[in-house]
Amino acid sequence: MKFRESIAAGLAAVAIFVAAAGCDSASPPVHTIRTDSAGIPIATAIEPRWGPGEGWTVEPEPLLEIGTVTGASEYLFTDVVATVRLTNGDIVVAERAASELRSYDAAGNLQWRAGGSGEGPGEFRSLDFVGTTAGDSLVTYDGALLRAQLFDPQGRLARTYRVAITEGEAPGRGVLADKAVGVVDGLLVVRFIEYGERIPSGIVRWPPERLAAVDLANGAVRSLIVLPGNEAYMQAREGGGYTDSPYVFSNGPEYGAAAGRLAVIDTEAWSVRLISSRDGATTAVFRRDVAPRSVTPALVDLHLDGIVALAFADPDQAAAEDVERFRQGWGGYPRAPRLPVLRSVHVDGAGHLWLKPYYVAGAEPPPFEILAPDGTWLGSVSLPPGLVPAFTQYQAPYMEIGDDYVLGVWTDELDVQYVRMYRIDK
Repeated sequence: MKFRESIAAGLAAVAIFVAAAGCDSASPPVHTIRTDSAGIPIATAIEPRWGPGEGWTVEPEPLLEIGTVTGASEYLFTDVVATVRLTNGDIVVAERAASELRSYDAAGNLQWRAGGSGEGPGEFRSLDFVGTTAGDSLVTYDGALLRAQLFDPQGRLARTYRVAITEGEAPGRGVLADKAVGVVDGLLVVRFIEYGERIPSGIVRWPPERLAAVDLANGAVRSLIVLPGNEAYMQAREGGGYTDSPYVFSNGPEYGAAAGRLAVIDTEAWSVRLISSRDGATTAVFRRDVAPRSVTPALVDLHLDGIVALAFADPDQAAAEDVERFRQGWGGYPRAPRLPVLRSVHVDGAGHLWLKPYYVAGAEPPPFEILAPDGTWLGSVSLPPGLVPAFTQYQAPYMEIGDDYVLGVWTDELDVQYVRMYRIDK
């Protein structure tokens, strides 16, 4: 409570400062207001630093493309979950459908393949993530086996760890490892879903989410922070149990991790909290005053159009009654009166934060808003058409943003996947 009160006091001081600055026409433009609360720096963005014609751009043509429609299996991609670039320029791709890692040189030529379907050492039942750590070692996470594995840069297995919260850190609760968020300072950060004995009812933020860090040196797991989960509509059933249904335009926590930084947002506000990957303590807060948009019938229709496009491979060829039944089903779900403010947060190789404003499913994705490592709002950057960013940072296909490149999955008009790397001009 003291931390929240001190933030409120700091923001009140910011408002007074900005109002006073507005009275002096000769004052230079204020881009960012910096305050402090109990030793935690707070940066409040006022306006972007980049002016018209300034800032970064992502070149429209890729530096590298790997993939083919037909041909050798090592160049066919159907379910890429992540791609990473090593310090020597090699590209490693996690292909979930084949349960394997594939390494390509800087020219896109295959070097090695590792993995395979199974539960043995080095195998995968569900290859859900790949990241890098010291020495270009590769870190994978298997959501089906709840297992992290460490490979050397040549694809040889080095270590295997089961990912689980120890009893003492979450007594009396069911805690299940769910998603790998990223790798920070030799730690694999994993999102856990935490179920308690009591199930709430109504529109609630449940179940809670717990971030924990897996030490890649010894496999020890340390809890960092617990946050309210995504909004859902929960109803208790007679005789026990419950039913849940989607809450359209729900808010929830999202995470980004790279370059020694772990970022946490709640989509209901334009605010980023940086936390320590060692103990979960807040180290900085970056924010901006953005009012959420009201949900209108036009936005609901546009969202449903996008959901239909995701649910049906070719909506124009699907039976009209099936599409209509699907729309009615989704249209009947309870929904929030206001849209979330943010969609996701990414961290690039230099520690910049890439924030994606919220957009409904049928809308064109807006540009990323870029924050410097100190919280200064720089401006916006758009990605080339066809490059598929996941709705959140840690969902497939994971997109790696380096200091001067974007590496991700590009999908053509036939829904064929290619791995592409684009240059960021700064």
